[in-house]
Amino acid sequence: MIKAVFFDIGYTLYQDHNAGLRAAKRVSEYLSSIGYYYDVNYLWQLFCKSREAIRYFGGDDFEPWDFSSLTMLLSSIGIRNPEIVLNAYKEFVEGVSEGLVLEDDAVDVLEYLRNKGYILAVVSNMGSYDIVLRILSRDKILKYFNAIVASQMVGWRKPSSKIYEYTLRLLGLNPKETVHVGDDPIADVFGAKKAGLRAIHKPRPDTPPSPIADAIVIKLSDLKEIIEVL
Repeated sequence: MIKAVFFDIGYTLYQDHNAGLRAAKRVSEYLSSIGYYYDVNYLWQLFCKSREAIRYFGGDDFEPWDFSSLTMLLSSIGIRNPEIVLNAYKEFVEGVSEGLVLEDDAVDVLEYLRNKGYILAVVSNMGSYDIVLRILSRDKILKYFNAIVASQMVGWRKPSSKIYEYTLRLLGLNPKETVHVGDDPIADVFGAKKAGLRAIHKPRPDTPPSPIADAIVIKLSDLKEIIEVL
């Protein structure tokens, strides 16, 4: 019997409307205001390269904080002023948050599941815990969750079993009584199954349904029927 439901953020509870490029645009505009002029796409490419460079040292399961990736990015273009880095990070967080838009049926589904007595949690690969808290608070859905876990918070990113195991221990749950809902066939489906959870795949339009998922949903509201029969 399922007692708890874990949710991914991007392309699951939220749609991603170019969040990364929005963040790079905010950073670019801030840098321009203090005399540094860099193309948005160039900055985003540098950010991604910086993030991957840090992951090289930490391993595939390691999640670098966006602040550390941004610090490396700015250092690579000769900006090493901590105050500038901090201000750029604030703009980065705002930009990503603006690009994450809550699914239309999310509130209805969360309300339904909470009223049914399910334990709810967020388990997301996100390089800034600040972003997760900001969007959940902004959209007034923080109240539905018993735990909020982001990869930057714990250091491990999905599909590592460790981020799932941390959340299970945090809530005192058995993996067999928990299901994870997400869009990524590797991070969300394979990762959850590897940790002993059940997995519901909510595939993106360009992603085929995972053959190892316990169920497939096209929209969040499909969970109302599926959760009862898992």
